[in-house]
Amino acid sequence: MRYYALAIYLIVVAAHLFSCVHTGRHTLRKITKCLLMPLLALCYRLFAVDFSVLVFLALMFGFIGDAFLLAPRWNWSFGAGLGAFAVGHILYIAHMLGALPVLPKWYVFVLLALICCMLSLIALRGLWDGLPWALRIPCVFYILDISFMACCAFLFAFSGLSAAAPLAAFGGVLFIVSDVTLATDTFKKPVPHRYIIVMGTYIAAQTLLAIAFALS
Repeated sequence: MRYYALAIYLIVVAAHLFSCVHTGRHTLRKITKCLLMPLLALCYRLFAVDFSVLVFLALMFGFIGDAFLLAPRWNWSFGAGLGAFAVGHILYIAHMLGALPVLPKWYVFVLLALICCMLSLIALRGLWDGLPWALRIPCVFYILDISFMACCAFLFAFSGLSAAAPLAAFGGVLFIVSDVTLATDTFKKPVPHRYIIVMGTYIAAQTLLAIAFALS
């Protein structure tokens, strides 16, 4: 059963990336995008050595975020999608910190906070002028959220939980690459081949995180 689910997921991924390259296939792109995270969540459920509801819900909030970003009225749907992804990152953070054999010392969290602030300032510096006023504060919190998620992914990666745990670090970095590319294309300037870059890195990020969590 689980290998059938994995095969279907890989077929949908291939079809979606095909639609991202051949940008005129909007219907295929929208349908496959909405199937990605539910199928990945199913694969995670079937392959997980120690199933976590937090990871499953994070993937489903990814689906909700994907669905909102497909809505035609971006004046509200982009913010709603941002909120859904932010909740997903919080769930990932809770899972990763809870899975660590030993929590880091307090000064490690201080260092992580400084790194998150630095990453956020770099991202916001390039995007700030193009951001709508209504999204500026939410984007500040979202960038801090995803930065902390990526930092936690590095803690998880080097925790020694399993051979698959290091994949989480790559997943966290790719998630940031995907979101920064999307934000740049939306609010700053068009990014060439934006669909394949955004979705390629996003799918890789979610898949690598799911693998790391399923096998740890």
